[in-house]
Amino acid sequence: MLTITWQEEIASLKVDLKKEIKKISGNSEINIPNHICLNNLKSKLERLDEIERILSIEKYKIAFIGTIGQGKTTAICHLFNLISDLNISKTSGSKTEDVSETKELLSTGAGRTTICEVIIKASEKTYIEIEPYTVDEMENIIIEFCEYIANKDNPQPDQRVIISKEIERAIRNIIGMKLRYKTIYVDKKKKTETIDPAKEEFDKLTLYESKKLESGEELDKLKLNNLKKIALNKFQKLTLNNASLESRTTNRIEFDNKKNEQQWIKNTFLLLILLSFRNLLFREKYIFM
Repeated sequence: MLTITWQEEIASLKVDLKKEIKKISGNSEINIPNHICLNNLKSKLERLDEIERILSIEKYKIAFIGTIGQGKTTAICHLFNLISDLNISKTSGSKTEDVSETKELLSTGAGRTTICEVIIKASEKTYIEIEPYTVDEMENIIIEFCEYIANKDNPQPDQRVIISKEIERAIRNIIGMKLRYKTIYVDKKKKTETIDPAKEEFDKLTLYESKKLESGEELDKLKLNNLKKIALNKFQKLTLNNASLESRTTNRIEFDNKKNEQQWIKNTFLLLILLSFRNLLFREKYIFM
């Protein structure tokens, strides 16, 4: 069976259009219908030239733009075949069973899963390389997180520190102060209470400093601010100590050929974005090979 390429098909259409344009243009009488038809044919010819130009481009730069959770990473996974049939456990009622589902290899979900730049390249070996922040840069990010915690309840919004949810989640994992959730009942209604260990630790330090005041001493605004500054300084030292930045030296993780490769990619990427590896450097960029 003879296969016609897009180049041949476009060339054939352009020849037919030019013949028709020449035929109508050669007519001694150009009436309104002929004039409209001629303009229409010329427009089609220009469109074919544009299509030919676009199809001649071998490589494209594609940008996915959208708000959080709109499926940018999901679209990229499906476009570049970063998907696989993986075995997962599903619970229905009291019954749990293993099923096979097509899943994206890069972490997807409700959004905020792609914390930094991710570059995907072809390679003979499968590994993930990390281009990290420097220790000084990481310390500044953690200090900023501490300021965010200290000013979390500030009634003046302009004095609060704002950090992204992705960075907050990563820092909490690094310093061992992840949010916890507890089910409570209020007026017989089931609710979820969020417990913030970082805020609890900062409040504990603030309370400890306040106890150093002399008995009966009034706590004015200036003294309260000084207490919070001292507590913040101690909180920063605590979080930096918990982070153990100097011990984080790993910047490359290789597939060990002991597990399913697709499952390894999915699991490892998830652990990376959560910074669940104790000795892993905090990343500015991931390179998947």
